[in-house]
Amino acid sequence: MFSRCLILVAFSTGFTLHANAQGVPERRLTTADARFPHEFSSIRGVRELPDGRVMVSDGIEEVVVVADLKTGKADTLGRVGQGPGEYKMPDALYAVPSGTLLVDLGNGRLSFLAADGKYRESAPIAQSNNQGLLVVLPRGTDAQGRVYFQPFSGGPGGIPDSASVVRWDRTRSKFDTVARVKLPAINVQSSGGPGNQRQSMRPRPYPAQDIWTVGPDGRVVLVRASDYHLDILGADGRMVHGRPVAFSPVAIRDADKREWAAEQAGGLRVNMQNRNGEMSMAFSRGGRDDDEDNAIAETEWPASKPPFVAAWVTPEGQVWVERSVSSGTARNIDVFDASGNLASRVVLPVGRRVAGFGAGVVYLRASDENDLQTLERYKR
Repeated sequence: MFSRCLILVAFSTGFTLHANAQGVPERRLTTADARFPHEFSSIRGVRELPDGRVMVSDGIEEVVVVADLKTGKADTLGRVGQGPGEYKMPDALYAVPSGTLLVDLGNGRLSFLAADGKYRESAPIAQSNNQGLLVVLPRGTDAQGRVYFQPFSGGPGGIPDSASVVRWDRTRSKFDTVARVKLPAINVQSSGGPGNQRQSMRPRPYPAQDIWTVGPDGRVVLVRASDYHLDILGADGRMVHGRPVAFSPVAIRDADKREWAAEQAGGLRVNMQNRNGEMSMAFSRGGRDDDEDNAIAETEWPASKPPFVAAWVTPEGQVWVERSVSSGTARNIDVFDASGNLASRVVLPVGRRVAGFGAGVVYLRASDENDLQTLERYKR
């Protein structure tokens, strides 16, 4: 269990500067400015609070903690349960006006917390409007508190090749489609019969797909898979198109296959059932195949990885895009300016992944040989 008081160990900050083949500045993050000593099982959300404390959620240990870097202490926030202020399988954390949005997967709801971490209200993940049921699993929020998500697609008619990016304005009870993105190829399995149907959808490994993220000012950043460029939809509705970025295909080897299979252990699962017209829905993460070797052997693998795997907008408005690399090597981040053009590159220490951002800093997740995770902070 998480102790009520933990110590944060500080280190000197450091990075080194290099040049790369594309002619943009390259920085290598080398030394953590602070490290959280507690080992997590699965860091799902990291949110730097306005007063400098950090909120962290662990979906496996089912805990949310608030750490004070000034005093070196951290406290558990709330508890496991189904009541107000409680949670099950806490997941992503997002900034909203005067507080935080916690995705409570186990209870199928979105919990809104005040600036001091106290529970304020909640809303179900499954929302309905005049077009039917909408599953609101947030991908981002803006400074106005609007929630951005990508509705689930599929059904009896099959899986479409694109999906909507939807903005939910809770204060006006309004859902707006703001963009469309290319979807990856999906493997679909159906079971059951009339009146009791179940459908399982699994992504194919390393798919080429558009990804997207949202900035505090409401900009929607679309990273296009066709030629690796950015489309940035401004808050005023104007679209800016960045220049394509050159990339070399990264071949998929045995280590990459094992890495992908291992990451599926933390993948989101949505269980939807239709029993005589009554829909039920449950959310969870996990479910690694017990026979990983057979699962890898039976999977159809592409020859190479897509050019990128994730994207974020920093509090200052930069766009960070994580490029695909070979398993076991340092993660590379392309940093884009407001025009959607490549401005610099950041190389993370080996074994680290981006977990979140704060004012002038980035939080990285480090994993050890036992898959336990720690949180580190680096100056950007």
